[in-house]
Amino acid sequence: MATAKTRAQLRRLNDLSSILRANTSPASSPRTLGLQEIAALCAKRAPARVGRDFHAVRDELLAIACEWDLACDRLEDQSDVCLDAIATFLRR
Repeated sequence: MATAKTRAQLRRLNDLSSILRANTSPASSPRTLGLQEIAALCAKRAPARVGRDFHAVRDELLAIACEWDLACDRLEDQSDVCLDAIATFLRR
C-alpha cells in the first residue's frame, strides 16, 4: 500500500480509491482502467442523477473529457485535476 507524504499525494490517493470503489468490475485497478472504462462508469452514473440539472451533469462530463490525456490512457497516469473531476462526478 502506498504512503502519502504530502497533501497532494493524499488527495490523489483518495480520488483514485473513490474511483476504484465506484467501479463494479472486480478485476479493475488504476493500471487497467482507461478512458473507455471511465466513460462507461460515468454513463452508468449519469442517469441516476434524476434531481440534478442536466446541463450541470453535461458540463462535469465535458470537464472530464477535456482533462483526460489521450497520450496516456491509463487512469493512474492522469493529472490530479482529471482525477479530481472524475471523483467529484462519481461522489455526487
